[in-house]
Amino acid sequence: MEDFDEDATAPEHLKGMLTAEIDVIRDAMQIVQMFLGETMVAGVKLLQELEPKDN
Repeated sequence: MEDFDEDATAPEHLKGMLTAEIDVIRDAMQIVQMFLGETMVAGVKLLQELEPKDN
């Protein structure tokens, strides 16, 4: 297996494309977290309240 060239550089347009892809993925993850994260917390709280309590 060949070693990576430590002095290798990527073209500037490729760096920009990768940065844009990472930003899109980060934004998508934040949107999913915003809608599912809070909904899941609220759902778990509701289920805990509906669960029968042993006295």
